[in-house]
Amino acid sequence: MSQAMQNLTPEMQARLAAIMAGQQGNAPAAPAQQAPVAAPTPQAPPVTKPPSLMDHVIALRQEVAQLRNEVNANSDVTDAVGQAVGQLYQMFQPSPELPTQSPQAGPTYSDSFQQQAVTNNDDF
Repeated sequence: MSQAMQNLTPEMQARLAAIMAGQQGNAPAAPAQQAPVAAPTPQAPPVTKPPSLMDHVIALRQEVAQLRNEVNANSDVTDAVGQAVGQLYQMFQPSPELPTQSPQAGPTYSDSFQQQAVTNNDDF
């Protein structure tokens, strides 16, 4: 072993020897001046770094983009509902350019509804 490896703790020397033995076709490593090997210590879970400012900025930009899409979808729905309500409203209103109904302008929905005969047939 090199001088740097001899300065390591016995546990580290044992771990390095096991790693080198695994790379050399599972041949046993010849430890030089190795103390009795203790059981390997369990590895701690990898340390996760806290999110950086850039990570927060990227996450916020993604949230803003998602909210922008939702607002656009909401405005599209509002526009479609307004169009539908306008069409329904026009069904009940006479034509503004013809104040009196002439034969050329068709009757409104409410005019034709009012002209229907009232029947008492409740046959369903």
